[in-house]
Amino acid sequence: MRKKLDALETYRAFAALMIAAVHFKVNSPIVDHFLATGIFVPFFFTLSGFVIYYNYFDKINNFSNLIDFGKKRFLRLYPLHFFFLLIFLFVEFLRFFAEREYGLLSNIEPFTKNNTIAFLCNLFLLQTFLAENTFNTPSWSISAEYYTYLFFGFLFIKNIKNIFFTILIIIILIVLFRISSAISFGQSTTFYSFIDCIYCFLIGVIFCKFYFLLDNNRYFLKHSNLISFFMIVLNLISIKYFSGNYQFFFPFLFGGLILFSSEINKDTIYGRFICNKFFVYLGKISYSIYLSHLFIFWLVTQILRFIFNVDTYFDKETSSTLLNLDIFTSTIIALVCYTITIIFSSITYKYIEIKFYKKGNFLQKK
Repeated sequence: MRKKLDALETYRAFAALMIAAVHFKVNSPIVDHFLATGIFVPFFFTLSGFVIYYNYFDKINNFSNLIDFGKKRFLRLYPLHFFFLLIFLFVEFLRFFAEREYGLLSNIEPFTKNNTIAFLCNLFLLQTFLAENTFNTPSWSISAEYYTYLFFGFLFIKNIKNIFFTILIIIILIVLFRISSAISFGQSTTFYSFIDCIYCFLIGVIFCKFYFLLDNNRYFLKHSNLISFFMIVLNLISIKYFSGNYQFFFPFLFGGLILFSSEINKDTIYGRFICNKFFVYLGKISYSIYLSHLFIFWLVTQILRFIFNVDTYFDKETSSTLLNLDIFTSTIIALVCYTITIIFSSITYKYIEIKFYKKGNFLQKK
């Protein structure tokens, strides 16, 4: 059993909360800031590459291992995704019923974007290849990540000589392809999203290899806290001031942060803060936070609109109907949404995630 890297759980929690902030569309400084950005999805991909290599680099040696690995990852991702797919399908029927029976028109006509093809693609984890995000929109990354897992496993069962040189070549080819395609990094639709996921994931794998090389290095252990703090500052500055093509470099910054945070000394003030139990717990339920937050915000919005008659306005930029609230009230709503999301995620983590994930521990038993 490999040791737990608690700092990475904290980072996972922070990333999930910042992605939730992107979708909590209210006028509040809690969610309207430079860290409310989709760049944290590539962070998740990079972190996944690091963690998956950390846990499985020596366990995928043949096709049978790959099948077991695929089953384990499927049971980790799919049940919760399927649960929310059914919820959003029910929401679509509600919208259809509200329009037909009460004349309540939606910004997008029911079952147009979220149609049969979109449902089938979501059902079979193919939604990342669609031209637009559908149903539970953040779930596109689950699709991209699952097939990236299989691609990773395939590389390792092939027993490629100099596999890390091969991975480096793949990364370079992806960069060249993305530059030639003239489409910005971080695309969340079509096959570009899958390619970006592979890119970030493999960078995470490389940084995990560095971690294994440095793990017993005295200098690395002695200065990991200081360098980790420096990497946090560097990442924050980069997210604040760099965008566009510069985002290609973010997975390397993320990888450096993950690498030097893996050996944080928990006996220091800094270590106790980063690895405190509450943050680590939020990291454990971060997948539920990631998949549930959009539904929670939608639900809270509908309650405020139709039960409390809160005024709304149409935002042309996002093509969405938003709540017309002052900053103070918006902040209260944002806090309520975060609180409900965390509570709801604790429940889905316990009764859906863990329940099925334990059934997938094939490799752990061998």
